[in-house]
Amino acid sequence: MSPAGETGTSSTPPRANAANQGGSKIESTPYSCGASVVSENISLVGVQVKEVRPWIQRDIEQAKQCKADAMLQILLQRASCAPETRQPELLQKCLKGVLPVCNGQVSNGTVAKIFLGEAGRTSEPKILDKVEEIAKVHPTVEGHIPELFWYHAFTNPACAIREALGVPESSMSSRILYILVFRRLYPITKLHGKDLFDVWRQCILCHLTLWKEGVYHRDISPGSLLLYRKNGRLIGVLNDYDLSSLANAVGPQGNERTGTVPFMVLDILTKEGQQGKVKHLYRHDLESFMWVFAWIFLHYRQGVLLQRSRPLDEWATLDAIACGDKKSAFLMGFINYRPLDLQSTIDLSLWALLVDCFGVLQAANSNRVNNHVNDVRHNLEVELGWTEGTYEQIDAEETVSDMDDLLGKFTGTRAWVKLSNTLPL
Repeated sequence: MSPAGETGTSSTPPRANAANQGGSKIESTPYSCGASVVSENISLVGVQVKEVRPWIQRDIEQAKQCKADAMLQILLQRASCAPETRQPELLQKCLKGVLPVCNGQVSNGTVAKIFLGEAGRTSEPKILDKVEEIAKVHPTVEGHIPELFWYHAFTNPACAIREALGVPESSMSSRILYILVFRRLYPITKLHGKDLFDVWRQCILCHLTLWKEGVYHRDISPGSLLLYRKNGRLIGVLNDYDLSSLANAVGPQGNERTGTVPFMVLDILTKEGQQGKVKHLYRHDLESFMWVFAWIFLHYRQGVLLQRSRPLDEWATLDAIACGDKKSAFLMGFINYRPLDLQSTIDLSLWALLVDCFGVLQAANSNRVNNHVNDVRHNLEVELGWTEGTYEQIDAEETVSDMDDLLGKFTGTRAWVKLSNTLPL
């Protein structure tokens, strides 16, 4: 989850094995990359579910409001003591000392993110270093990234935490406990109308620049889109880089099943995608932005989570492939999901934006399938000697031009243009 300064209610689905924010019990799952994971009795978007099926996420991740200095002092004292790291009760001791501080009033505008990251993956602090370098030369990124105040990586207590939670040792990947302290930001789900569109759009433009510069986010969800106010204007922030990768990095990068299932793209929510046979591309993240907007628009009114009539809740309770089937059906009949209470011009305009964007998504998916079939047919005819020529490359790499062209299809829709014209320069 993102350090958005909210506690108490899970209004958007966490990664499948995130801790239950509604209660005191900490749930965990096996943490090996690519493992089938099951968590029991996790509350997602207000829906009580008995199990969450294989979603490839992190083990434990809980963002809490905190007085950073006090919390970190306690946790450092607990976790950095060598004898303590060998005691099974280490985690309970840490939580007992830390959670009362975490759940208190925020006095200094900071939040802490605590999670177990894969040792073989480029760390979030290192990725943020690259992001900050990009921000210095690109206005679309400057001011649109999280502000990291402090972080620490604990290499010793991971084994003790696994023992305390009863989680078996991983044969796939070791883990490092990270604490990151950020400037406090606010969730995009609090917005509505043109403000929602504006912040969402800013995050899309930031994301495009980062991708071109070699920072691949790969986990777009409502929790990764945050905001703050500056000089009377809302500024969108693209957050959560712990599952991101760098273009020149060694280690997990392109084919792992990263993301939050309800917002993952249809290509990944397939048998091949779940087997790691689909490379994660820019267009996948851009599609996730569309699913995020639909989720927020259909589940919130005036920045408040609807208590009933949330048509997409089921997506948070299904396994990846079943969720993909539901989303495919939604894409074919999304016009039937128009909320009955739309009255204002701006709400109707946002619905028009959704209609336009999902229309673009449908057309792009259809064109991609047709092109793939044509390339396969051409190569077969060359192989048979029926046609002269060279083999076409199947599923060629994305180019910068491909990225710009795809985003341009969305930004060129009538609804996008109309809404953009209402925003301040």
